[in-house]
Amino acid sequence: MERCRTLREYSEFVARIRKYAAGETAIGEAVDRAVTECIEEGILADFLSGQRAEVIAMSIFEYNEEEEMRKLREGEHQIGQEEGEIKGEIKGRAKGFAESCLFTLESHGTVPEWLKRRIREETAPEAVEAWMQAAVTTGSVEAFLEKTGLKAPENE
Repeated sequence: MERCRTLREYSEFVARIRKYAAGETAIGEAVDRAVTECIEEGILADFLSGQRAEVIAMSIFEYNEEEEMRKLREGEHQIGQEEGEIKGEIKGRAKGFAESCLFTLESHGTVPEWLKRRIREETAPEAVEAWMQAAVTTGSVEAFLEKTGLKAPENE
């Protein structure tokens, strides 16, 4: 960039816009101020003087697009975090119901390993909650299996 004067001057012009826009100055004012200062200081002076209106219009458009893209990325990031938190809460609820269900079933007798795995692997809290209610309202593991329709895998 040191060898290319135009590129260096353009970089200075953009840096000024960003500096002024970062404060409380509106983007249009920030661009106009940067153009005026750059012309006065000989930075892209010929180009900015001859194309002032077009430069201002295009700079405002480009800067707003950049800002909107930044806001969009931030919004997507926030949505992703919220979805992750919700999934974590749902998974936590399912796990809590599963452990309560197993605790209750174990008070009724020996719970087969396949059934423990099946209950712990379930991720839908509604299903595990229904199983927990079945465990509470039945008096044996066999009655629980009959009520829920859960069956041992064929290979067990």
